[in-house]
Amino acid sequence: MYSIGILTNEQSLRQIMQIDAEMRRCANITYLPYTSPEHLRFLYEQNGDKFDALLFSGSYPYNVIRKQFPAVDEIPHAYFNISDRDYYKLVAQLAVQNPGLDFSRVYFDRPEFPVDFYSIFQRADQPLLGTAPIDWANVDAADWYKPLQQYYKVLWDSGTVDLLVTRFASMETYFRDHQIRHHYLMPAPESMEETFRGLIVQLDTSAKDNAACIGLILSTQVLSTDQQKAFYNRIQACNRQLGMPFLIYEQNDRYEITVNQSVLKDLTQQYTTCPVTAYLDGGLTFPIYVGWGCAGNVIDAHRNAQRAVKEATMCKNSAAFIAIDDNVMIGPLSSSRRIIYSDAPSEALTNLGEQVGITPLYLSKILSVLTKKGESTLSSEELAFFLNITTRSASRILSKLEAGGLATVQYNRQINLRGRPAKIYKIDLAALKGSST
Repeated sequence: MYSIGILTNEQSLRQIMQIDAEMRRCANITYLPYTSPEHLRFLYEQNGDKFDALLFSGSYPYNVIRKQFPAVDEIPHAYFNISDRDYYKLVAQLAVQNPGLDFSRVYFDRPEFPVDFYSIFQRADQPLLGTAPIDWANVDAADWYKPLQQYYKVLWDSGTVDLLVTRFASMETYFRDHQIRHHYLMPAPESMEETFRGLIVQLDTSAKDNAACIGLILSTQVLSTDQQKAFYNRIQACNRQLGMPFLIYEQNDRYEITVNQSVLKDLTQQYTTCPVTAYLDGGLTFPIYVGWGCAGNVIDAHRNAQRAVKEATMCKNSAAFIAIDDNVMIGPLSSSRRIIYSDAPSEALTNLGEQVGITPLYLSKILSVLTKKGESTLSSEELAFFLNITTRSASRILSKLEAGGLATVQYNRQINLRGRPAKIYKIDLAALKGSST
């Protein structure tokens, strides 16, 4: 098993422990809790070379280490990040716990990746987003705290904020001493599990870090001249925003970008998010699709990118997928629907699909969904969500699994006791796993 060291503060450690059992199924876990930036650097210096990979509780401890020890980027690593769904869950939680809360007087640290608050709030009710006067890219992360604390204090004393929502869990003492009402934004267990699984994927493919990576970016719509120009300008702006990691080529109706696999892993947070999709989608009026392909040579990388972008275009809205060697497909990135599956199922799984009348690709995805859930039950609504299909289509698939002896029906009594109980299917996971190898 891999050995993974986790560098975390005490506040975040309590959150991480929610997935401790899941992580220990895949790796030997050692926690390295720190109390200060100096302590964090000491722990890394003493222990950094003892593990196969390192996992940080957030971007802050990662950036503190990266500044003084740039070699950290040469070993497999990841950090827990906040997804858009974590913001949405917290908004719902705050609304329930604080009826009448005026969200226009709630401050949020600015998300690292765009979050669509407009889908929740009217423009006048938009929460305040962080505008701390810090040059994040050029100031040492260990030096963020003092100006950030001053910024929080001035903001709170201004009387324009009733609640401050922050990612900096280690500021508990400061907030308490200055009587600043606050709430910590933590990644949900599901988000942390995705990051951890991405790190395992990174370890499995670490020998191929310098492999070629091709990204294909396109829209399925017929674009006007103005839209094509906006598309091009947005891609160039995205490259500048991310630090110019790509070489960009215009190929008729699409764009092709090249990068190495190590850089792609950092940009996508170990194959969990896609900042390129988020940036482009935030400034364009039409959906865009991104397919990343990685392989030991450019030809295979391009072939994988074509497979990935084809999968992306099956989604209703903008989406991104990654295809790596061994027919592994990951996606959609930046989504709670993200799964890791094989898009070239084994012969045994293909034969099983023919027996029950279900495509082997769907069987491969169902197996991945169950692995993601950590249990062997599925409802038609859950399957429809993960497979991006209608509930009716999902019900037909589950019925075929039942008819083929791969599932049994259990019933879930409705809360209001009206109507027929909902069907929950228990899938024969052993049969699927046995056919996938």
